Amino acid sequence: MDTFTELFGTSPLIWAILGAEAAFWILLFGGLAVRYLLRNRRLSTIMLIGVPVVDLLLLTFTAVDLAGGVEPNFSHLIATIYLGFTIAFGHSLITKTDAWFAHRFADGPAPAKKPKSGPAYVRAAWLEWRRVALAVGIAVVGLLAMQVMVGWAVPSSFAEANEDVIWSMALRLLLIAGIWLVAGPVYATVFKSTPATDTTQRVSPASDTLSNHR
Repeated sequence: MDTFTELFGTSPLIWAILGAEAAFWILLFGGLAVRYLLRNRRLSTIMLIGVPVVDLLLLTFTAVDLAGGVEPNFSHLIATIYLGFTIAFGHSLITKTDAWFAHRFADGPAPAKKPKSGPAYVRAAWLEWRRVALAVGIAVVGLLAMQVMVGWAVPSSFAEANEDVIWSMALRLLLIAGIWLVAGPVYATVFKSTPATDTTQRVSPASDTLSNHR
């Protein structure tokens, strides 16, 4: 608990982030359970609409906290990154979870398996990176907005930026996006664009004919 306090301070924002995360999964699984188990589509829709509302509330809470004169700390950075992630990946998570619920409880089709190679794999890798880029973009914009609220200042050097809590996080996020680009879609395009060959042992016609005579 002491380490937690040292890392995030005593700001209630970190608890708001944890509450938003819990609310996300409760509304998601609860809404889908209501839809497929209780067959109440209207209530389910209302609960799922609550997912982006939670993000809006967290964004408002973060802005109010900064407007109150609180110096930006790690909890504000986490809040910004969390918002970027949920906005970029939230719809995809809801869609995949919905497909699983429909298959498990409503005789829906089985969710498609993620391809391991080939053009479909490359497309999936690029789509995933675009979501990462969107999440990073939203987070960086949020960080810059945070910088404006506390007083706009552009570091004069990389070393100075690395010492600033806001600019250093923005640089790290951009670095993560760059590494993900190379290790994800670029790697997939270069090394995984060809579909995997079928290594299943095939029986030759002669062997098949021989086995039929036995």
